[in-house]
Amino acid sequence: MKKIVFSISALVGGFFAQAQLQNPGFEQTDNNFPVEWSNKMNDLYEMNADNGVKHSGSYSLKISDKQGNAKGLQTFSQKVPVPGKGLRKVEISAYIKSEDTRGNIALWTQVRDKAQNMVDFANSDTQKRKVIPNGDWKKYSLEFMLDDQADYFVLGGFLSGNGKVWFDDFSISEIPFPENPASKTAFKYIDQFKNIVKKNSIFKDKIDWNILESNLKKISNGMETVKDTGPAIQYVMKTLSNAGDNHSFIDNKEYAEEKKSMKNPLYEPSSKLLDQNIGYIMVPAFSSLNKEVGSSFAEKIQKMIQKLDSENTIKGWIVDLRTNTGGNMYPMITGLGPLTGEGILGYFTKDGKNKTAWKYKNGKMYNIEVSNPYTLKIPDQKIAVLIGPSTASSGEATTLSFVGKTNIKTFGQPSAGLTSANQAYQLSDGRSLYLAISYEMDRTGKEYKGKIQPDYIIEPSENTNFDAEIQAATQWILK
Repeated sequence: MKKIVFSISALVGGFFAQAQLQNPGFEQTDNNFPVEWSNKMNDLYEMNADNGVKHSGSYSLKISDKQGNAKGLQTFSQKVPVPGKGLRKVEISAYIKSEDTRGNIALWTQVRDKAQNMVDFANSDTQKRKVIPNGDWKKYSLEFMLDDQADYFVLGGFLSGNGKVWFDDFSISEIPFPENPASKTAFKYIDQFKNIVKKNSIFKDKIDWNILESNLKKISNGMETVKDTGPAIQYVMKTLSNAGDNHSFIDNKEYAEEKKSMKNPLYEPSSKLLDQNIGYIMVPAFSSLNKEVGSSFAEKIQKMIQKLDSENTIKGWIVDLRTNTGGNMYPMITGLGPLTGEGILGYFTKDGKNKTAWKYKNGKMYNIEVSNPYTLKIPDQKIAVLIGPSTASSGEATTLSFVGKTNIKTFGQPSAGLTSANQAYQLSDGRSLYLAISYEMDRTGKEYKGKIQPDYIIEPSENTNFDAEIQAATQWILK
């Protein structure tokens, strides 16, 4: 019979002097549910201690859907203090078995600091350790690189969709770092990556580089190839995130190449004439870095504006950026050039003082150009720009290209808050680091380091046949 109270490996200098995870094998129960574990029940599921199917001991935890058509999610969890000091690599594991599963099964863990802020998160999918459905008992795990910021875990598992799944024998253990140093190949890759961040990130001054470099040396021990360097690279990215960078990311080689050669945009712009002769233009995200594709996208938007303006007596414009999650800002802004007007539309800045302008003139912006740029019949008509929480990154830069004009107002909800500019740095393995290297300013010189707050906060309508933001924008235009 397994031990009832503890299931924790104390490795490397007694990482856990005393066990912290309570009832890891679900042996102690109360009212048919394991004590020490939290459960927020979903009415579509059942969850209980099961003494018929178990990996060891007398019980496991079973989750099953009630009617065979569940579309929800059932989770369970436990809050576990994180003892120890310094850098350490920790494995959280459990044994899982499932039957008749049509959905997703996963372990999940949040790492939180003393202020209850989440400093790390992963589940079986995000760490590419997917739980194979309809399998017999098998050990699955998650790994975390922890430092002194980590105060406690919230860990557990879930079933989404249909089926039956059993969890048993949770454990937490420290994984020792190898003692042999990284190979020259691995060290060079890590060092080059670190130096790109150290030289160019707008968050570099918020990072203790002595600590980071010391920890990187420890993490990289035993790494032989570039492929082995993942944990070291992830540690640098996590450090950036903890410093406030929520925008930088790494693209794999295939996607980086796809963006350069992408011939067709994933989403198309749209336009229509609204009641009372208001021109409506929706500009979605645009990811391609292909010059010709970008220019074609911009041309399409300008032709939409031209058609509405030339065929109607337009009283004002609505530019909808609520679904614009970003990508390449230049085709978006060039397409909207007739509405933004010519000249300086905004700035990039690293320090709030020195700045580099982005401009639109004669149908051209950076390397994007339309062949016959359009000019509005009445250039100073009111323009309402719609934004929301999905307006992000280049979508926010497009928004800022309007802000500061006297005939502009923004409507909706605050934007995503990715108001920084990313520069692509190609890595030796073909991947690309998109690093936040500057903040953004509107044309007046106002700097943005977070969400764009709309001039008019409008709560989205729950009625799909009524758009409260368009209605508010229309009323302002006609006022």
